[in-house]
Amino acid sequence: MPLAGLLMVFLPLDALACATCSLLEPESAVRSALLVVGLMLTPFLVVGVGLWAVRRAGREASREDGA
Repeated sequence: MPLAGLLMVFLPLDALACATCSLLEPESAVRSALLVVGLMLTPFLVVGVGLWAVRRAGREASREDGA
């Protein structure tokens, strides 16, 4: 039982609240739209940064081979 009590310390209080107690005000339409657009563009940003890193590593490797 002490292990369960120790694990409960790390649980957020919102997880223990009932659904009606943890309801929040709805967000504005603009903020919700910005969140959706941001979530849709995130994969493209991650892929773009990954491609940039691969190209840069390739350029540095070819520069070291040629020098």
